[in-house]
Amino acid sequence: MYQRKITPLIQSLLLATLFSSGLMAAACSAESSNTKILSNQNTAAEIYELGVAYYEGDSVPEDDDKAFELFQKAADQGYAPAKHYLGIMYDEGLGVNQNYQKAFEWVKQAANQGDSDAQYRIGIMYYEGSGVEQNYQKAMEWYVLAADNGSFDAQNNIGNLYENGYGVPQSYTEALEWYTKAAAQGLDLAQLNIGGLYENGYGVPQDYDTAFEWYKKAADQGNQEASNRIGRLVMNDKIDDTGITIYSTQETGLTLGDIEDMSQ
Repeated sequence: MYQRKITPLIQSLLLATLFSSGLMAAACSAESSNTKILSNQNTAAEIYELGVAYYEGDSVPEDDDKAFELFQKAADQGYAPAKHYLGIMYDEGLGVNQNYQKAFEWVKQAANQGDSDAQYRIGIMYYEGSGVEQNYQKAMEWYVLAADNGSFDAQNNIGNLYENGYGVPQSYTEALEWYTKAAAQGLDLAQLNIGGLYENGYGVPQDYDTAFEWYKKAADQGNQEASNRIGRLVMNDKIDDTGITIYSTQETGLTLGDIEDMSQ
């Protein structure tokens, strides 16, 4: 699901927008008064950014009710990112009663306006059957739209559909191609998935060393599953563990150092 996390770039833009427009001061003063925090002069983008601040609890106290109200105001002005966030809030029942159908409707409006994040989320909804009947082919269509708009998460999910043959003929070659696109942009899940192809020999010659290299890329970004798989490769004597950085393994509670001691 969507996580309450804001990137440094968005955070910088958010703070710049809030300070330049005076919304930050208004928002803070609103905490101790009943005065309105917006005026008719604020743009939909400014209203949306303040909604994100309340949603994230960034520079103002986290408040789902206020966030929903602000997203609704911006969405009523046709602002696609606000429509996407309204869909998120309906999907998770934040600031409003949970309603998967309304979530789908709002997100689709944003997706039809070309919002890549919304296009990606519509793909997820079709994949999971959330607010709409499950349909892998439609999930693929929306993932492709999002991927063409630069979504590396969508690129990774396209690879997953090809790897498993969901909605498309199974193709490890296509899966690797899409995973590689996402991995090139630093997505740890794509790096993990490429490692899995090499570990199992799916569409590529089985190569444990190459699998380890990809798992390490993902593990270096904090991907716990990648760390677990590295530990498994070591325990099964698939790779030479000399000089390997110690990774914790959530499933076993061991480190590679523990594994080495046990093998002696």
